[in-house]
Amino acid sequence: MKPTIERILQNQLNHIHAEVIMSAYTESSPGWTAKKSEPGFYRFSYTVKGQAWLDIQNKSYTVKPGMLFFLPAGTLQSFGTEGDETFGRYWCHFRLELSDIGFIQSLQLPPYVYVQDEQMMEQLFTKMITYQQGTSVTRELRMKAVMLELLAVYLDESHVQQHMLSDSGFAVKWNEVLAYIEANLHANIQIEELARFAFLHPNYFITSFKSKMGCSPIQYVTNRRIANARQLLSETSLPVSEVAKRVGMQNHYLSRLFKRCTGITPVQYRRIARLGIGNLTDYTATRDEKEDS
Repeated sequence: MKPTIERILQNQLNHIHAEVIMSAYTESSPGWTAKKSEPGFYRFSYTVKGQAWLDIQNKSYTVKPGMLFFLPAGTLQSFGTEGDETFGRYWCHFRLELSDIGFIQSLQLPPYVYVQDEQMMEQLFTKMITYQQGTSVTRELRMKAVMLELLAVYLDESHVQQHMLSDSGFAVKWNEVLAYIEANLHANIQIEELARFAFLHPNYFITSFKSKMGCSPIQYVTNRRIANARQLLSETSLPVSEVAKRVGMQNHYLSRLFKRCTGITPVQYRRIARLGIGNLTDYTATRDEKEDS
């Protein structure tokens, strides 16, 4: 996976917002059908027993145990059981924000995946149903967390990264933009230069970048500089001043920004990353750390 494509996916996925509407386990007797609905919500359906048929957007599928279906909102759907066995499945209905819908559509996800860990999948749905029946103020938050876990499983099983990598038309210009940023984190990166890589006017580039990455170009560059600083601090013995230079920041600014982002100073981060110290205890500050503060 090219780092640039992976980063686009990570940034978009990190900003997804989902609202769970309803979740349940349902069993349907032989002969059951539900024809031609066009729901305004997304749906996950996971089969645990029996067999059914599904028509969606004029394509037909056989539904069997172990299959997790992802059914988009606004698609024409029909269902029905097959055979003489009761059809049992877990399901949940959820909504995505408008800004996320276009991204999900761009992934061109398959209608279903086969889940490798069936026990884990049943536990996730059971957990969601349990939270749904609760009265805690964290009920919606916990349901959303499980929903995002379901989405993560689905994306992993659908091998979305390999799909995006094989799609030569996906984010070609953005690969160049992000590659340029990675190669020039030590320098003063100008919006105009990035916009030229994307063949866009600078003003439109900022809007387009934020739509693609979930944050502004300046915020993205800052995040990458902090990430690189963390890597250098954990993998090298470079002084903090040299780390700052390599990520295009003044020493004092890196220290201040690093602490604002992580809650600790660069040298404290280095100690934790290298020694696995979970608790910062009092100790005699080194020369490097005195400069860091």
